[in-house]
Amino acid sequence: MDSSRAHEASRTASRPLTGGALFALAGACLWGTTGTSQALLQGDPSPVSVGALRAMIAAVTLTLLALATRPRAWLAAPREGRGRWLLAAGVAVAAYQLTFFAAVARTGVTVGTLVMLATAPAVAGMVGWAMEGLRPGRIWVIATLVSLGGATLLVLGAGSSAPLDGMGLALAIAAGASFALYSVAGRRAASAGTDTVVLTSWIFLAASAVLAWPLLGQDLAFVAEPHNLLVLAWLGFAATAGAYLLYQKGMRSIDAATAATLALAEPLVANLLAVAVLGEPFTWLMGLGVALVIGGLGLLSRA
Repeated sequence: MDSSRAHEASRTASRPLTGGALFALAGACLWGTTGTSQALLQGDPSPVSVGALRAMIAAVTLTLLALATRPRAWLAAPREGRGRWLLAAGVAVAAYQLTFFAAVARTGVTVGTLVMLATAPAVAGMVGWAMEGLRPGRIWVIATLVSLGGATLLVLGAGSSAPLDGMGLALAIAAGASFALYSVAGRRAASAGTDTVVLTSWIFLAASAVLAWPLLGQDLAFVAEPHNLLVLAWLGFAATAGAYLLYQKGMRSIDAATAATLALAEPLVANLLAVAVLGEPFTWLMGLGVALVIGGLGLLSRA
C-alpha cells in the first residue's frame, strides 16, 4: 500500500457517524433487548438452547425474505467469491453464541461481559488493520476507551458475586474475538454490494448449521409455553434477524473497528431495560457509565 492509500485507509477508520454507522448503532440497540427478553422466559431454559433457537428463527426469517425479494441473488451469493466470507461470518456468529453464554455461566455476567466487550473492538481493529490496511485513528481509540469505560461501569453497577474462573475468562476472550471476526468477515462479504438480506440469510444458515449439534442435547419443553413462544419470536425476529440485518447493512460503509465500538451501545440499552422492565436498581456507577458510553459514541461522530 502506497502512502496515499495508507492515508486514506487511516482516514476511513475514523470517519464520523454516517448513515451506515447509525444502522450499526440501531442493531446494537436491538441486541440490548436480548438480556431482558431472556429473563422473561419461563421454565429456566438453557442459554445454549435460546441462542440456537433465536439463530434458527432468524435464519428462516431472513431466507424466506431473501427468496421472496431476491431469489436469483440469494442462489448466486455463495458462488460470487464471497462464500468463504459468508461461511466465516456464520461460524463466528455461532461461536459467539456458544462461547459467550458458556463464559457467563462460569464467570458470571459481570466478568464475562467485561472481558468480551474489551476484546471485541481491539481484535476488530487489529484484524481490520492487518487485512485491509484500515489503521484505527486516534479519535477511534479515544472513543473506544471512553465507551468501554462506560460499559465497564454499567456492568459493574449491576454487581456480581461469581468467582474468577480461568476457563471462563478464556471463553469470554473467545467470544469477543468471535464477534470481532464476524464484524470483519461480514464487512468483507458486504463489500461487493450484494443485497444485505441475502448476505445475512446465508450467514445465519451457516450459523444454524453449527448450532444444530449442541441443540440436540437440550431440553426444549419450554418452547411449548405460549408466553415463551412470544419471547422467542421477539428474540428471533427483532433482536437477532433485525439486529444483525441493521448491523450488516451498516458495515457496508464503515470499518469493522468502528462497528465493533458502536456495539458497545448494547450494554447501555440492556441495563436501562433491566431497570425499567425488571425493576433492577439504578446505581450511580450505572449513571456514570451511561454518560461515558453516550459521550464515547458522540466522540466517534466528531472524527
